[in-house]
Amino acid sequence: MPWHARARALAQRLGLDPRYVRRLRWFSKARAVRRVGAPLRRHWRFVLSDPEPDNFTYELANEDELVAWVSDVSGCPVQDVRRVLAEPGSDAALDARLRATAGRRWWWSKPRPPLGKRRGWYALARLLRPALIVEAGVHDGLGSLLLLRALERNAAEGAEGRLVSFDVNPAAGWIAGADPRWTLRIESSRTGLPALLSGGEAVGMFIHDSLHTYEHERWELATVGPQLAGDGVLISDNVHATPALAECCAELGLRYWEFAERPVAHFYPGAAMGAGRRHPAKTSA
Repeated sequence: MPWHARARALAQRLGLDPRYVRRLRWFSKARAVRRVGAPLRRHWRFVLSDPEPDNFTYELANEDELVAWVSDVSGCPVQDVRRVLAEPGSDAALDARLRATAGRRWWWSKPRPPLGKRRGWYALARLLRPALIVEAGVHDGLGSLLLLRALERNAAEGAEGRLVSFDVNPAAGWIAGADPRWTLRIESSRTGLPALLSGGEAVGMFIHDSLHTYEHERWELATVGPQLAGDGVLISDNVHATPALAECCAELGLRYWEFAERPVAHFYPGAAMGAGRRHPAKTSA
């Protein structure tokens, strides 16, 4: 475990969880606003009181483009994509789990964090029904919660699956909580991925959302790529910053798709999410 992860673990054992001061990280939030060229005077409420100094959550202004992206990647008709994308918004069980976790931690979390592009992960999990999802980078666990809910719904329809996630932060994943389909491994993917893949199990869905450097992302994708299931999908949360996924897709013979998000009512201009998969034929979910 890296030194910063060990230091964080020690601080958390002593009751000094860094999450407690998220709303008070005024300088960090001001820097984030300035970094994208947004005026501080228009975003002073964010700087003073928002609980997200990084890893921002927001709704999307371009949902139709997300629908098209999921349809292209999955090979499923638009009507099926719209149906599964709408599920989280009317899911009482999902809402109850969010209220029980994020809703009770208002000091460091939005009570109902917007799901945004993570609904794209959910939709692909619902449509492709992977037996194994691997997630590198968990943070609070909002994406993990959505993936687990997708797996739960799939299981109710006869398609079992599980999620294995990696993060170096001992407090990662608190929104998702415990789940019998989830293995959360507090270790670097550099250590964990080779051990996981040594068993030879095919990966149905891989999500890179960990250390956002070209070298690290390239390593993760190159490690998982050869063990991707025939209908599996590689996803990167960071294609606006590095060409790692596009390069790996070209080398592995995968088709590459990109989605650029447009946030609603947020200073952050949005990121780009990419996916790589063998060219799918259109099917009905």
